[in-house]
Amino acid sequence: MIARRLLVHVPLLLAAGIAFLPLLLVLSAAFTPNELVLADPLRLLPYHPSLANFTDALRRYPVMTWLGNSVLTAGAITIGKLALSLPAGYAFAKLRFRGRETLFWVILATMTFPAVVAILPSYIAVVRLGLFDTYAAMIIPSIPYIGFYVFYSRETFRRLPDAMLEAARIDGAGTLRQFLAIALPNVLPSVAALAVIAFLGAWNIYLWAQLVLEDTAHKTIVTGIAMFADIEGGQRLWGPLMATSVLSTLPVLLLFLLAQRWIAEAFAPGTAEQ
Repeated sequence: MIARRLLVHVPLLLAAGIAFLPLLLVLSAAFTPNELVLADPLRLLPYHPSLANFTDALRRYPVMTWLGNSVLTAGAITIGKLALSLPAGYAFAKLRFRGRETLFWVILATMTFPAVVAILPSYIAVVRLGLFDTYAAMIIPSIPYIGFYVFYSRETFRRLPDAMLEAARIDGAGTLRQFLAIALPNVLPSVAALAVIAFLGAWNIYLWAQLVLEDTAHKTIVTGIAMFADIEGGQRLWGPLMATSVLSTLPVLLLFLLAQRWIAEAFAPGTAEQ
């Protein structure tokens, strides 16, 4: 039994260590003075640890503004995706209407098209509508990509017993009330997990943000980090770049910590209660 557990857990621990190694290197570089970062790139403990890279990053660029921009845009995109995908998923799971399966597969088929295909027409639309270099340009075109979210929502609502909704219908509850008061409260762990997935996806949008957000003060943290790659005096700002990378993980880490119980319930029912 012990040997079997070792055969399972040792490879998993090794894989986890390999996955975690780059994060340790980033953390070490963030606290190492910039001129010493490349002295030993694989060092896991920083040379002469200090907060100089963080203060330097905050002095050079509006890093906290970038963080605020990312929270604003990622939050708005997440809310928009959930507002569209949750009712759609419920409708596909519990309502009966003509063309339901065909429409569902059409929406699902959008997942096969790379987002880059829509960049040019979306960019032209943003410019012609006068939205260039605004948060709306970042948020609105990013919301409609909901194929996965509709699929996930549909499968979540399909697990709800029809008898529960039928009882509410007999009591006089309409479709909207059944969705808001009965169905949605019973799938909150799955909604929380979907929200985290949507937020992470929106947080990491890079190419589109680079195209439509021009002003330095309007950039998100993901696109702002790239500005530290500029050479100054023959030396790249690796230390401040790594420090900004560490700061960029904090809101996402906080979100995960707040939602981890619901995520555990969504993907492994009963885990959170054990």
